[in-house]
Amino acid sequence: MNDRLIDPVIAVVLGTGVGMLLSVFGQKLLNQHYLKTCNDRPNHNLVMTQGFLGDTYYCIHKAYLAPTK
Repeated sequence: MNDRLIDPVIAVVLGTGVGMLLSVFGQKLLNQHYLKTCNDRPNHNLVMTQGFLGDTYYCIHKAYLAPTK
């Protein structure tokens, strides 16, 4: 490979890695926040989804959730 091509490729790979690590860290902070505060909000339910970055929690108003039997 040409040296002129290696530096940008390394920058993209490192930037992607750092961005993903920051996303995981930020999501863990948001998860902790929702786990602590969602029960204090009336008419809200805690919803968990699983995705590429791991488990994600959301505090969603009951009006936007499908009715359960």
